[in-house]
Amino acid sequence: MNNIFIRFFSKNPIDTSCDIIDSKTLNIFRCSLLSTIFLTASFFAFLVATLSVLDIFPLNALYQNILYGYGFLNIFAYFMLKQNQKYYFLAMNISILSSLATFTLMTFTVLHDEFRLVWFFLTSFASFILGGRRYGVAITFMIIVIVVTLHMRMDLQLSNYAIFTFISALLTFNIFSHFFLNKIEKDSNKLQERVMEEMEKQQAQEQILLQQYRMTNMGEMIDAIAHQWRQPLAQCNMLLFTMDENLDEEDYSKEDTRKKITDLLALTTHMSQTIDDFRNLLREDKHTHTFYANKALNEVLVLLKNNLKEIEIKHNILQDIALVGYKNELIQVFIILFSNAIEALDAQKIENKIIYIKMEDSSTHISISIEDNAGGIDKDIIDNIFDPYFTTKATSSGSGLGLYIAKIIIEQNMKGTLSISKGAHGAKFNLQIKKNL
Repeated sequence: MNNIFIRFFSKNPIDTSCDIIDSKTLNIFRCSLLSTIFLTASFFAFLVATLSVLDIFPLNALYQNILYGYGFLNIFAYFMLKQNQKYYFLAMNISILSSLATFTLMTFTVLHDEFRLVWFFLTSFASFILGGRRYGVAITFMIIVIVVTLHMRMDLQLSNYAIFTFISALLTFNIFSHFFLNKIEKDSNKLQERVMEEMEKQQAQEQILLQQYRMTNMGEMIDAIAHQWRQPLAQCNMLLFTMDENLDEEDYSKEDTRKKITDLLALTTHMSQTIDDFRNLLREDKHTHTFYANKALNEVLVLLKNNLKEIEIKHNILQDIALVGYKNELIQVFIILFSNAIEALDAQKIENKIIYIKMEDSSTHISISIEDNAGGIDKDIIDNIFDPYFTTKATSSGSGLGLYIAKIIIEQNMKGTLSISKGAHGAKFNLQIKKNL
């Protein structure tokens, strides 16, 4: 018998009683309910005891003192739970067991109350809600033992039929509560499984879209590399042509040859670095690492310098703000946002093209805004701008995935936010990124 009670009363019911879809929400609900029960029980205990002192309720002095003690015990448990929720198990047992003790004394001291056994129903119900099915069954077993023992040893002025009716009703209530909570748990588990399946489907879909976007972007990357290489290749050809022309000249020295070879090496090194830059950009980050936001932005400006050569960049980029996250993915977002700004400026045929970059720093986040002076986005479509496959381009050249992927990267991978608003000059993209993932 002792082992049974040790098993039921030594485990935290929050952790073991049932597998609800959101245990944190369940814990909050139970703590809030228990706090309310403490306040309600203490209020009525003080009220009834005080009315008894005033001779309004016919209670003896022993039961008056017990009610005051019961009220103070509930107040103590209330403040203990408010201090730290880890005391939930202890506070719950204080409430349930003190209620059992109080109602037990009430059963054989307040004989004029024919409905005093009803309080045991409330205790049983509270034990099911606060502690789960096993805990509720254990408390109900204790109630039956208490009532039967008192009926056999004392004159409770209750008939055998009344006791039998009480026990039958209590057991029926327990059966109902047990199966009702079991049904809730099963439904919750099924709902959890469905939620997990939908989340997995969504993640798989996002991976497919991300892969599709990367494949689409690969062609654009190759075009960008070709664009970056045209001038260095032309310079290489010019240097080689000059060297070939000057080989037969008598005054052509080895120093001239070395200088041109040095120039060629510098050009080929630049071309090789371009390949590395774009290859790193396509490589998926697997681990977080420390990097600087301003350097990531400057790398993008260097990568897109040919696309930005006709655009004035106005900025207040703060220096050396360290972030812990995925640098390549953040660079990919910057490229998407700058590319959208460039396309908007070209589409609107803006003469004096400007992109504004603003960076703000806080203790936990960094905020970055990128705004162009293309006039902004129509209010009828601004809410759809981050939808997959949504594009404002007149031709099919746009995949409609860029901004959607950017939002996924920032909000899911970087744990930040990406939004769009109407700025003073045009469309304004606002990023807020956690400094430390």
